[in-house]
Amino acid sequence: MKKLILVSIIFCFMLISSKGFGHELLVLSGEKSQNSKRWEKEVLPEYKANNSGQNLPVKIVPVKGNFFPDWFAKVLDDGNVGEIIGTPTFLIWDPKEKKEVGRIEGYTQKSRFFSQLTEAIDLVKQGQHPGKREGSGGHRDEGSGSDQHMEEGSRGDHRMDEGSGGHREEGSGNKNNIMDHIYKTPEEAKKASQMLGLGGEIHTHETADGTIYMPGSTM
Repeated sequence: MKKLILVSIIFCFMLISSKGFGHELLVLSGEKSQNSKRWEKEVLPEYKANNSGQNLPVKIVPVKGNFFPDWFAKVLDDGNVGEIIGTPTFLIWDPKEKKEVGRIEGYTQKSRFFSQLTEAIDLVKQGQHPGKREGSGGHRDEGSGSDQHMEEGSRGDHRMDEGSGGHREEGSGNKNNIMDHIYKTPEEAKKASQMLGLGGEIHTHETADGTIYMPGSTM
């Protein structure tokens, strides 16, 4: 009961924060991403039924394997969206400027998602860019050391080609750059999290090649 009340309070606060926001919520949903499917089942129906679905309307952007839709690949190429490393990724989108102004990465549970979204909206209103990632690179799959670039693929989609190079281990490059720490197991990610002073917190992303683990929280 307490959890339900907390979710309701967070949800109502989000409604107040997002009123008249004039932006959209783009949801990059992986075809084989279990967390994407969980979000659509646990959150989407309630989100659409509430006023927040009107104040910050949702648009699902399907990610099929290594393919983005053409229009989204173009905004990536234009540098209007930062690097996408996994799904689900939630982008606060400015439809007038046609660019990302904030984001949330990953999904764990409904109450946390609404809390993160409320915080992200508040930061955007303050002129900040929560969750910002540099570069217009594509979805980074496990085992690709360099950024991936978008090229036109088949069936009208755009394809994410893997770059060369292998998995970056601890100690390679700048150890304070979390993007240098993508792991195959939660144990490796937890160890890196402790090394980076993040208290052992980790989060996951669903990619075309499976689940990847990274140090730190999702925001």
